[in-house]
Amino acid sequence: MKQSKKILMFLALATMITSLGLTSPAQSSVTTAQDQALSFIEEVLPIDRSQYNLTFNGYFVSDLPGIAISEPKDYAPERVIYTLTSDESELRASFTIENNILTTCQVSIQKGSFISDRSYTNLNDVAKSFLEKYQAYTGTSMVNMINLLSNVDVAKDQTIEKDNLKLNITNGEFPNEHKTTSLMWWRSINGCEYLELSVSFRDGAFAGFKDTREAFPVGDTTVNVSKDKAIAIAMKYIEAYSYAMPDGSKVSGFNVTEDRTTAYLVPSVRESNILYPAWKVMLYLNQTYPGSVYGLLVSIWANSGEVFGCNNQAAGGSSDLISESNSSPASPTISPSPSSIENKAPASMENNKVPIDLGIVAVIAVVVTAIAVATITLVVKKRSK
Repeated sequence: MKQSKKILMFLALATMITSLGLTSPAQSSVTTAQDQALSFIEEVLPIDRSQYNLTFNGYFVSDLPGIAISEPKDYAPERVIYTLTSDESELRASFTIENNILTTCQVSIQKGSFISDRSYTNLNDVAKSFLEKYQAYTGTSMVNMINLLSNVDVAKDQTIEKDNLKLNITNGEFPNEHKTTSLMWWRSINGCEYLELSVSFRDGAFAGFKDTREAFPVGDTTVNVSKDKAIAIAMKYIEAYSYAMPDGSKVSGFNVTEDRTTAYLVPSVRESNILYPAWKVMLYLNQTYPGSVYGLLVSIWANSGEVFGCNNQAAGGSSDLISESNSSPASPTISPSPSSIENKAPASMENNKVPIDLGIVAVIAVVVTAIAVATITLVVKKRSK
């Protein structure tokens, strides 16, 4: 009997340790991501911190890509959400941490207006102040980016270039007639443009930023293949290319309208998170082929000339038809087209993935432990009788 009690008590202790052990990794991960978000709020976010109270709303892991990047990763992006409230204002701040690096912050106004840390002369002043704060936060020089803002009216759409750095400024009204401004800095290397930083403003207040330079560093920037050579490689490649229809039939023998062919260099991901220049050659077909396919997008590494993907372009988007060629799936790409940072809930939230509440996790652990102990106690009592 004593031996049975010892065994049961050991099992109870093991259950408690296991329950606590299951929560500790989540706690550690959340704490790290939460600390990074808090640090950004305290050091970079241009708000009057004395006016706001912070509430930690949740943490979750998303297996979906962030804005403008759709590459496969060997890690899952972490999301942290905070609510900042005052008597007259309420903000929602969403953060993305990728591979332990904070890459995105999006701020939306839930009530009232944005309470800034100080009075700004104009939007240009707001943008410069943010860059200066972010520069101090990261320890990375942004002097060249700041200099491109000198004597520039950011309320007007324009492109400013100096040396190999380019700033695209776009303005619009979205949504509900709110004035939005997007600033995107690009660095051109051997004709390929790599996104340095993107910052957006809504009605003159900070709305969001994205910086993936550290999370997605640039690798070898060599471009050995010319545009004409890339087009020739693509044309040769599709001679043996085919795709299968749902009924099993194969489609091949494509005719291209050559005078519509386009080719452009974009940074593409290889080796999980390293960017390399690649040619994207768009071949428009002379007719619509089965599956509503009107074109073929061929991806070619700019240093070696190797084809690493071919995607069917179909009406309504890229076709899911199965390729019968020997190409690997097309490498995900960072699009060089400027676009504003949208202030919307992360995709994972939209797919009904509920953020993890640490309090709930702790309660679950306690409940599991309590149930285990209660069950063991009943067993002991029954055996004692």
